[in-house]
Amino acid sequence: MKARFLYLLNLMVLPLLAQNGNNFIKQGNEYYKAGKMEEAVKAYDKAMDGSQKYIALMNKGNALYRLKKQEEAIKIYEQVATSRQTSEELRSGAYYNTGVVYSNQNKLEESIEAYKNALRFNSKDTKARENLQKALLERKKQSGGGGGQDKKEDENRKPDKSRLNQHQAQNQLNKLENKEKNTQQRISEDKSQYGTSNEKDW
Repeated sequence: MKARFLYLLNLMVLPLLAQNGNNFIKQGNEYYKAGKMEEAVKAYDKAMDGSQKYIALMNKGNALYRLKKQEEAIKIYEQVATSRQTSEELRSGAYYNTGVVYSNQNKLEESIEAYKNALRFNSKDTKARENLQKALLERKKQSGGGGGQDKKEDENRKPDKSRLNQHQAQNQLNKLENKEKNTQQRISEDKSQYGTSNEKDW
C-alpha cells in the first residue's frame, strides 16, 4: 500500500515539475523583454530540469549574448545544436545564433560554417541563407576577390575597351539596381515583421 502511494505521488509530481519548468521559461522571457538579462538567465537556469530544457538553453544563450558574454552564449548554443534530443528546428536556430555571434566578432570562417549547419537542419531558413551570403561576400572582399585593389594600380591601368555597348551596360545596371531595391525592401519587411533582433527568440 505504501509503495502504491509513493508511485501515485510521483505521477502527480512529475507534471508539476514540467509545469514549473515552463513557468520559469515564461518568467525568464518576461525578464528578457524587460531588459533584465541577469534575472532572465537565472530563471532559464531553473527550467533546465524540465521537458523544455533546450528551449531554456536557447533563451539563456540569447540573454548571455545581450549581456556581451559571447563566448558563453556560443557554448550554450553548441549544447543545443549538437543535442539529438531536440528538434531540427531548434538545432538550426542554435547554429544560426552561433553564426550571428561569430559574424559580430568578425570570425567569418566560423560564421560561414555555422550558417551552413543551420541550413542543413532547415533549408528554408531565409535569414540563415542571407547571412551566409553576406559572410561569403565579406570573405571574398577580405581575400582580395571583391575588388579591393590599390588605387595606384587602378590609376596606372589603361581603360580596357568594354565588351558591352552602352545600352547593354545600362540594362545590366538597371537590373542590378532593381535587384538591390528588392533585397532592401525584403530586409526592411523582415525587420518590421520580426523586430530588430538578430537572434531567434524561442
